[in-house]
Amino acid sequence: MNGTDTYREWAAPAEWSATVACRWSQAVGTDRRHRVVPDGCADIIVGFGRPIAVGLADEVAVHDLTAGSSCQAIRLRPEAVSSVLGVPGAELRNRSVPLDDVVGTARARHLVDVVLGGAPDERLATIPDRRLRAALDLLGHTSVDDAAHQLGLSGRQLRRLVTTEVGLGPKTYQRVVRLQRFLADDAPLAVAAASAGYADQPHLTREVSRLCGLPPAALLAERAS
Repeated sequence: MNGTDTYREWAAPAEWSATVACRWSQAVGTDRRHRVVPDGCADIIVGFGRPIAVGLADEVAVHDLTAGSSCQAIRLRPEAVSSVLGVPGAELRNRSVPLDDVVGTARARHLVDVVLGGAPDERLATIPDRRLRAALDLLGHTSVDDAAHQLGLSGRQLRRLVTTEVGLGPKTYQRVVRLQRFLADDAPLAVAAASAGYADQPHLTREVSRLCGLPPAALLAERAS
């Protein structure tokens, strides 16, 4: 992440593959401000204070990190928020909530053991709503109306399903997916913008600034520093 911090991601156990995108950890080497941009996933984080549940976001969050602090976490796939945490994703949108306030004290303690030691967990080993997974896959490359049609739903039904269970509306989810495609591309700015699906560079600038709080060039420079 920078010259003093250590950030790692690694694969979740195979039995969690339907619900967990990855496991990750971060160790902070020096006091600093850290910008977290929308990534289309939720997290259960242990460290940096009380264990927390972090919902999907469509806005940036900036945190002050203290030297010597660390955390471990699991990153939940968007379709798994409700099945793993037991609350609609809409309740966690743009929020970081103490884990025990979300799932209760007993389950929070168990989830801490899951995050820190990989303890087995039945909910992480389940298969979330297949229709929701199919909807999110379609939204990654087609319009909301086309996705709804392919699923045999009305546009209103698709919006209700995705907004309630994931926490972001379909069009907002598409904006976050497009942002992540852009950030994963190391091509020149204009090329990366076109590949990600932005209409032009002004469109890229507007969208990245709204979601991340910085224009594209400044955001990329900050992430590289």
